[in-house]
Amino acid sequence: MEMMAEAENLDELHSKHKAITTLLPYATWQELDGKPKMLDVLLRAVRASKMLVFTWHRAKQFATPILYNASPRAIILISPHIPWDLLPDREDLVQKWAEATYEVPSSEEVSQSVVDTLLQIVSMSNLLPHITIGVWSRLTEQPYLPPVCMGRSFGTQPHVLEAVRRLEDIEILKSYLILTWSEWETFDSSHEICALAEDFGGVGVGHHRADLIQQLDHVLGQLDAGLEYLVQHNPHYREDFFQSMKYQYQRLRETLLETDIIATTSVSNPSVVLLCLLTQVEIHRVSHNVYVCSSSPMSIVLWLEYLAQELCPTQDGTLEMVGYPRG
Repeated sequence: MEMMAEAENLDELHSKHKAITTLLPYATWQELDGKPKMLDVLLRAVRASKMLVFTWHRAKQFATPILYNASPRAIILISPHIPWDLLPDREDLVQKWAEATYEVPSSEEVSQSVVDTLLQIVSMSNLLPHITIGVWSRLTEQPYLPPVCMGRSFGTQPHVLEAVRRLEDIEILKSYLILTWSEWETFDSSHEICALAEDFGGVGVGHHRADLIQQLDHVLGQLDAGLEYLVQHNPHYREDFFQSMKYQYQRLRETLLETDIIATTSVSNPSVVLLCLLTQVEIHRVSHNVYVCSSSPMSIVLWLEYLAQELCPTQDGTLEMVGYPRG
Protein backbone atom coordinates (compact mmCIF):
# COMPACT_ATOMS: atom_id res chain seq x y z
CA MET A 1 0.00 0.00 0.00
CA GLU A 2 2.88 2.37 0.71
CA MET A 3 4.00 2.10 -2.92
CA MET A 4 0.43 2.72 -3.99
CA ALA A 5 0.23 5.85 -1.87
CA GLU A 6 3.25 7.24 -3.69
CA ALA A 7 2.04 6.15 -7.13
CA GLU A 8 1.49 8.77 -9.80
CA ASN A 9 -1.01 6.57 -11.66
CA LEU A 10 -4.34 7.97 -10.52
CA ASP A 11 -6.31 5.27 -12.35
CA GLU A 12 -4.61 2.58 -10.24
CA LEU A 13 -5.52 4.37 -7.03
CA HIS A 14 -9.09 4.92 -8.18
CA SER A 15 -9.52 1.25 -9.01
CA LYS A 16 -8.36 0.27 -5.52
CA HIS A 17 -10.46 2.73 -3.53
CA LYS A 18 -12.93 0.06 -2.35
CA ALA A 19 -10.17 -2.22 -1.10
CA ILE A 20 -8.39 0.65 0.64
CA THR A 21 -11.64 1.73 2.29
CA THR A 22 -12.25 -1.73 3.72
CA LEU A 23 -8.87 -1.55 5.46
CA LEU A 24 -9.95 1.53 7.38
CA PRO A 25 -11.34 -0.28 10.48
CA TYR A 26 -8.15 -2.34 10.88
CA ALA A 27 -5.91 0.70 10.32
CA THR A 28 -7.87 2.60 12.96
CA TRP A 29 -7.53 -0.25 15.44
CA GLN A 30 -3.78 -0.37 14.76
CA GLU A 31 -3.50 3.39 15.40
CA LEU A 32 -5.35 3.01 18.70
CA ASP A 33 -2.83 0.32 19.64
CA GLY A 34 0.03 2.75 19.11
CA LYS A 35 0.81 1.74 15.52
CA PRO A 36 -0.25 4.66 13.32
CA LYS A 37 1.78 3.80 10.21
CA MET A 38 -0.95 1.89 8.37
CA LEU A 39 -3.53 4.63 8.91
CA ASP A 40 -1.06 7.30 7.82
CA VAL A 41 -0.22 5.41 4.62
CA LEU A 42 -3.91 4.84 3.90
CA LEU A 43 -4.72 8.52 4.30
CA ARG A 44 -1.75 9.44 2.11
CA ALA A 45 -3.21 7.23 -0.63
CA VAL A 46 -6.58 8.94 -0.24
CA ARG A 47 -5.02 12.39 -0.67
CA ALA A 48 -2.87 11.25 -3.60
CA SER A 49 -5.93 9.95 -5.45
CA LYS A 50 -7.31 13.50 -5.93
CA MET A 51 -10.81 12.05 -5.72
CA LEU A 52 -13.46 14.33 -4.26
CA VAL A 53 -15.20 11.37 -2.64
CA PHE A 54 -12.71 8.53 -2.15
CA THR A 55 -14.51 6.53 0.52
CA TRP A 56 -16.66 3.70 -0.77
CA HIS A 57 -20.33 4.43 -0.10
CA ARG A 58 -20.65 1.14 1.80
CA ALA A 59 -18.24 2.58 4.36
CA LYS A 60 -21.26 4.03 6.13
CA GLN A 61 -21.86 0.54 7.55
CA PHE A 62 -18.71 0.72 9.66
CA ALA A 63 -18.05 4.47 9.77
CA THR A 64 -20.08 4.98 12.94
CA PRO A 65 -18.30 2.27 14.98
CA ILE A 66 -14.94 3.59 13.74
CA LEU A 67 -15.64 7.14 14.86
CA TYR A 68 -17.01 6.03 18.23
CA ASN A 69 -14.04 3.80 19.02
CA ALA A 70 -11.09 5.52 17.35
CA SER A 71 -8.54 7.72 19.06
CA PRO A 72 -9.12 11.50 18.89
CA ARG A 73 -6.29 11.80 16.36
CA ALA A 74 -7.78 9.12 14.11
CA ILE A 75 -11.22 10.73 14.35
CA ILE A 76 -9.79 14.06 13.17
CA LEU A 77 -7.75 12.60 10.29
CA ILE A 78 -10.48 10.23 9.04
CA SER A 79 -13.40 12.64 9.29
CA PRO A 80 -12.78 14.58 6.04
CA HIS A 81 -13.10 11.31 4.11
CA ILE A 82 -16.27 10.02 5.80
CA PRO A 83 -19.58 10.62 3.94
CA TRP A 84 -21.27 12.60 6.73
CA ASP A 85 -24.53 12.98 4.84
CA LEU A 86 -24.93 9.18 4.82
CA LEU A 87 -24.41 8.63 8.54
CA PRO A 88 -27.65 7.85 10.41
CA ASP A 89 -26.57 9.31 13.77
CA ARG A 90 -24.47 12.20 12.55
CA GLU A 91 -25.71 14.61 15.26
CA ASP A 92 -24.08 12.49 17.97
CA LEU A 93 -20.98 11.96 15.84
CA VAL A 94 -20.57 15.70 15.34
CA GLN A 95 -20.41 16.06 19.11
CA LYS A 96 -17.82 13.28 19.26
CA TRP A 97 -15.80 14.94 16.51
CA ALA A 98 -16.04 18.38 18.14
CA GLU A 99 -14.67 16.99 21.41
CA ALA A 100 -11.75 15.43 19.52
CA THR A 101 -10.82 18.82 18.01
CA TYR A 102 -9.99 20.07 21.51
CA GLU A 103 -7.90 17.02 22.42
CA VAL A 104 -5.53 16.71 19.46
CA PRO A 105 -2.46 18.99 19.36
CA SER A 106 -2.61 21.38 16.43
CA SER A 107 -0.48 20.78 13.34
CA GLU A 108 -0.85 21.62 9.65
CA GLU A 109 -2.34 18.19 8.94
CA VAL A 110 -4.72 18.35 11.90
CA SER A 111 -5.78 21.91 11.12
CA GLN A 112 -6.44 21.03 7.49
CA SER A 113 -8.55 18.02 8.50
CA VAL A 114 -10.55 20.00 11.07
CA VAL A 115 -11.37 22.83 8.66
CA ASP A 116 -12.20 20.46 5.81
CA THR A 117 -14.58 18.49 8.04
CA LEU A 118 -16.09 21.62 9.58
CA LEU A 119 -17.01 23.01 6.17
CA GLN A 120 -18.62 19.69 5.24
CA ILE A 121 -20.63 19.51 8.46
CA VAL A 122 -21.97 23.06 8.31
CA SER A 123 -23.11 22.50 4.72
CA MET A 124 -25.94 20.50 6.34
CA SER A 125 -28.24 23.05 7.97
CA ASN A 126 -29.51 20.70 10.66
CA LEU A 127 -25.98 20.24 12.01
CA LEU A 128 -25.19 23.95 12.36
CA PRO A 129 -26.55 24.21 15.95
CA HIS A 130 -24.00 21.60 17.05
CA ILE A 131 -21.02 23.78 16.09
CA THR A 132 -19.69 25.91 18.95
CA ILE A 133 -17.80 29.17 18.59
CA GLY A 134 -14.66 27.35 19.68
CA VAL A 135 -14.89 25.02 16.69
CA TRP A 136 -15.77 27.88 14.34
CA SER A 137 -12.63 29.68 15.51
CA ARG A 138 -10.48 26.93 13.96
CA LEU A 139 -11.12 28.67 10.64
CA THR A 140 -8.74 31.43 11.76
CA GLU A 141 -5.85 28.96 11.48
CA GLN A 142 -6.33 29.22 7.69
CA PRO A 143 -4.63 25.93 6.76
CA TYR A 144 -3.78 25.10 3.19
CA LEU A 145 -6.67 23.28 1.52
CA PRO A 146 -5.74 21.08 -1.45
CA PRO A 147 -7.17 21.62 -4.96
CA VAL A 148 -9.59 18.72 -4.44
CA CYS A 149 -11.34 19.45 -1.15
CA MET A 150 -14.85 18.28 -0.29
CA GLY A 151 -15.21 20.82 2.51
CA ARG A 152 -14.52 23.79 0.26
CA SER A 153 -16.82 22.35 -2.44
CA PHE A 154 -19.74 21.97 -0.02
CA GLY A 155 -18.99 24.83 2.36
CA THR A 156 -19.54 27.73 -0.04
CA GLN A 157 -23.33 27.58 0.11
CA PRO A 158 -25.11 30.86 0.98
CA HIS A 159 -26.54 29.54 4.26
CA VAL A 160 -23.00 28.76 5.47
CA LEU A 161 -21.85 32.32 4.75
CA GLU A 162 -24.87 33.66 6.63
CA ALA A 163 -24.13 31.38 9.60
CA VAL A 164 -20.58 32.71 9.74
CA ARG A 165 -21.79 36.30 9.53
CA ARG A 166 -24.19 35.74 12.43
CA LEU A 167 -21.20 34.95 14.63
CA GLU A 168 -20.31 38.66 14.37
CA ASP A 169 -16.61 37.81 14.48
CA ILE A 170 -14.70 39.63 11.73
CA GLU A 171 -11.61 37.40 12.08
CA ILE A 172 -13.64 34.22 11.56
CA LEU A 173 -15.56 35.76 8.64
CA LYS A 174 -12.37 36.93 6.95
CA SER A 175 -10.76 33.52 7.43
CA TYR A 176 -13.83 31.78 6.01
CA LEU A 177 -13.67 33.92 2.87
CA ILE A 178 -9.93 33.41 2.43
CA LEU A 179 -10.38 29.64 2.76
CA THR A 180 -13.30 29.39 0.34
CA TRP A 181 -12.14 31.91 -2.26
CA SER A 182 -10.16 29.66 -4.53
CA GLU A 183 -9.30 29.07 -8.15
CA TRP A 184 -10.74 25.58 -7.67
CA GLU A 185 -14.34 26.50 -6.87
CA THR A 186 -17.12 28.60 -8.36
CA PHE A 187 -20.10 30.12 -6.55
CA ASP A 188 -22.68 32.90 -6.72
CA SER A 189 -20.63 35.92 -5.65
CA SER A 190 -23.65 38.17 -5.00
CA HIS A 191 -23.88 37.00 -1.38
CA GLU A 192 -20.19 37.71 -0.80
CA ILE A 193 -20.54 41.16 -2.36
CA CYS A 194 -23.26 42.08 0.13
CA ALA A 195 -21.16 40.75 3.00
CA LEU A 196 -18.15 42.77 1.90
CA ALA A 197 -20.18 45.97 1.71
CA GLU A 198 -21.83 45.46 5.10
CA ASP A 199 -19.15 43.76 7.19
CA PHE A 200 -15.89 45.16 5.79
CA GLY A 201 -16.92 48.74 5.12
CA GLY A 202 -15.71 50.21 8.40
CA VAL A 203 -12.74 52.51 8.86
CA GLY A 204 -11.08 50.23 11.42
CA VAL A 205 -11.06 47.06 9.29
CA GLY A 206 -8.74 48.25 6.53
CA HIS A 207 -6.18 45.53 7.32
CA HIS A 208 -8.88 42.89 6.86
CA ARG A 209 -9.77 44.33 3.46
CA ALA A 210 -6.07 44.25 2.54
CA ASP A 211 -5.88 40.54 3.46
CA LEU A 212 -8.93 39.76 1.35
CA ILE A 213 -7.58 41.72 -1.62
CA GLN A 214 -4.30 39.81 -1.32
CA GLN A 215 -6.20 36.51 -1.48
CA LEU A 216 -8.16 37.65 -4.52
CA ASP A 217 -4.94 38.71 -6.23
CA HIS A 218 -3.58 35.22 -5.62
CA VAL A 219 -6.71 33.54 -7.00
CA LEU A 220 -6.78 35.74 -10.09
CA GLY A 221 -3.08 35.09 -10.62
CA GLN A 222 -3.69 31.35 -10.55
CA LEU A 223 -6.57 31.71 -13.01
CA ASP A 224 -4.32 33.74 -15.30
CA ALA A 225 -1.98 30.74 -15.41
CA GLY A 226 -4.55 29.12 -17.67
CA LEU A 227 -6.88 26.16 -17.83
CA GLU A 228 -4.21 23.59 -18.71
CA TYR A 229 -2.22 24.47 -15.58
CA LEU A 230 -5.28 24.13 -13.34
CA VAL A 231 -6.32 20.76 -14.80
CA GLN A 232 -2.87 19.37 -13.96
CA HIS A 233 -3.59 19.92 -10.26
CA ASN A 234 -7.29 19.07 -10.33
CA PRO A 235 -8.33 16.58 -13.03
CA HIS A 236 -12.01 17.30 -12.28
CA TYR A 237 -11.68 20.99 -13.10
CA ARG A 238 -14.70 22.31 -14.99
CA GLU A 239 -13.76 24.19 -18.14
CA ASP A 240 -17.23 25.74 -18.39
CA PHE A 241 -16.69 27.44 -15.00
CA PHE A 242 -13.32 28.93 -15.88
CA GLN A 243 -14.41 32.23 -17.43
CA SER A 244 -17.26 32.76 -14.96
CA MET A 245 -14.81 32.29 -12.07
CA LYS A 246 -12.51 34.99 -13.45
CA TYR A 247 -15.47 37.35 -13.69
CA GLN A 248 -16.72 36.54 -10.18
CA TYR A 249 -13.38 37.06 -8.48
CA GLN A 250 -12.63 40.23 -10.44
CA ARG A 251 -16.02 41.55 -9.36
CA LEU A 252 -15.24 40.75 -5.73
CA ARG A 253 -11.91 42.55 -6.00
CA GLU A 254 -13.52 45.64 -7.51
CA THR A 255 -16.11 45.65 -4.72
CA LEU A 256 -13.41 45.52 -2.07
CA LEU A 257 -11.42 48.32 -3.70
CA GLU A 258 -14.53 50.49 -3.93
CA THR A 259 -15.45 49.69 -0.33
CA ASP A 260 -11.93 50.65 0.73
CA ILE A 261 -12.11 53.97 -1.11
CA ILE A 262 -15.42 54.83 0.53
CA ALA A 263 -14.11 53.92 4.00
CA THR A 264 -10.87 55.84 3.68
CA THR A 265 -12.47 58.85 2.00
CA SER A 266 -15.11 59.11 4.73
CA VAL A 267 -12.40 60.08 7.23
CA SER A 268 -11.25 63.16 5.33
CA ASN A 269 -14.47 64.14 3.56
CA PRO A 270 -17.60 62.37 4.92
CA SER A 271 -19.99 64.66 3.02
CA VAL A 272 -18.73 63.38 -0.32
CA VAL A 273 -19.20 59.76 0.67
CA LEU A 274 -22.66 60.44 2.13
CA LEU A 275 -23.76 62.06 -1.11
CA CYS A 276 -22.29 59.17 -3.09
CA LEU A 277 -24.07 56.60 -0.98
CA LEU A 278 -27.40 58.42 -1.07
CA THR A 279 -27.39 58.93 -4.83
CA GLN A 280 -25.65 55.88 -6.22
CA VAL A 281 -25.62 52.83 -3.96
CA GLU A 282 -28.40 51.10 -2.10
CA ILE A 283 -27.90 47.98 0.05
CA HIS A 284 -31.11 46.63 1.59
CA ARG A 285 -31.31 43.99 4.28
CA VAL A 286 -34.35 41.95 3.26
CA SER A 287 -34.18 39.04 5.70
CA HIS A 288 -31.68 36.90 7.54
CA ASN A 289 -31.09 34.80 4.45
CA VAL A 290 -31.75 37.03 1.42
CA TYR A 291 -29.77 40.08 0.37
CA VAL A 292 -30.49 42.33 -2.58
CA CYS A 293 -27.77 44.71 -3.66
CA SER A 294 -28.65 47.04 -6.51
CA SER A 295 -25.77 47.79 -8.86
CA SER A 296 -24.89 51.41 -9.51
CA PRO A 297 -25.04 52.84 -13.06
CA MET A 298 -21.58 54.32 -12.50
CA SER A 299 -18.61 52.70 -10.79
CA ILE A 300 -18.18 54.01 -7.23
CA VAL A 301 -14.52 54.67 -8.02
CA LEU A 302 -15.40 56.84 -11.04
CA TRP A 303 -18.19 58.54 -9.09
CA LEU A 304 -15.83 59.49 -6.27
CA GLU A 305 -13.29 60.83 -8.74
CA TYR A 306 -16.05 62.88 -10.37
CA LEU A 307 -17.24 64.26 -7.03
CA ALA A 308 -13.72 65.11 -5.96
CA GLN A 309 -13.36 67.23 -9.08
CA GLU A 310 -16.81 68.85 -9.00
CA LEU A 311 -17.38 69.48 -5.26
CA CYS A 312 -15.43 72.15 -3.39
CA PRO A 313 -15.76 72.98 0.32
CA THR A 314 -16.84 76.57 1.10
CA GLN A 315 -15.82 78.69 4.05
CA ASP A 316 -18.91 77.72 6.04
CA GLY A 317 -18.12 73.98 5.65
CA THR A 318 -20.73 73.19 3.00
CA LEU A 319 -20.01 71.69 -0.41
CA GLU A 320 -20.48 73.61 -3.63
CA MET A 321 -20.68 72.23 -7.17
CA VAL A 322 -17.98 73.87 -9.29
CA GLY A 323 -19.48 75.94 -12.09
CA TYR A 324 -22.94 76.17 -10.46
CA PRO A 325 -24.18 79.31 -8.70
CA ARG A 326 -25.17 79.01 -5.04
CA GLY A 327 -28.75 79.56 -4.00
